[in-house]
Amino acid sequence: MAFYRTNLPTRGLFSLVSVVIVLLATNINSVQALSFNFTKFTHGNSAITLQGDAQILANGFLALTNSTTLPPTVTFPTTGRALYTTPLTLWDDATGNVASFVTSFSFVVQSPAGRAPTDGLIFFIAPPDTVIPNNSDSLYLGVVDSKSSINQFVGVEFDLYPNLFDPINIFYHIGIDVNSLISLKTETWNWVNGSSTKVTIIYDSPSNTLTVVVTYANGQISTISQNIDLKAVLPKDVRLGFSSTSITGVAHDIHSWSFTSHLEKSSSSISDI
Repeated sequence: MAFYRTNLPTRGLFSLVSVVIVLLATNINSVQALSFNFTKFTHGNSAITLQGDAQILANGFLALTNSTTLPPTVTFPTTGRALYTTPLTLWDDATGNVASFVTSFSFVVQSPAGRAPTDGLIFFIAPPDTVIPNNSDSLYLGVVDSKSSINQFVGVEFDLYPNLFDPINIFYHIGIDVNSLISLKTETWNWVNGSSTKVTIIYDSPSNTLTVVVTYANGQISTISQNIDLKAVLPKDVRLGFSSTSITGVAHDIHSWSFTSHLEKSSSSISDI
């Protein structure tokens, strides 16, 4: 599906999101479901596993990178990840069915004057024992070991720095990734320094469709979709969360996060409703 923009919410878009949320919130006949909603984050919450430089701030934001302000000439890399502690059952052995899910989150990337807004962040799904890989700072967003040919994850990246493997005609961009940061689909991310970006990611397992809906502070809405068979690329049990890399001083803060999954005993699709 092509990436498009509109300054007015479309009835069809919101109908799609509403239908999926209602579908996933109904756990009748489900094998297993996972659901949570963080309107803010609190210290010591065992539901969130922090890795690297990630921390919970006093204001309830989830800071993925170290945003300590230093002189512009003083920089060092920072990598942080935050995972939902409980694994998600992505697919069922008995039926072979794969979970559908909806996740929504809001975040802000803020770069002080004189610093490039590197490098970005990624929402990702990975094996349950996932940790920060070696050689994964800077352009590798904390999910790819640059010296290994084996990297297992599915992600939606929000990239603020052009690298050799990024699209040549786009600077800030959104990408849908599978096991690599060479994205399957990319399009412009209309990032504004310090402004909130709201994201909803929908996975409809019967159609193997991953859809990303991005809403900007000015009301502009964009979508991008990609066909991905999650069962073919990820294990039965997975963990999900966020990862970010940067240089010290650039904040990558998650403000809220919700997730709902639904693993059906029998197949159904959005198109059947």
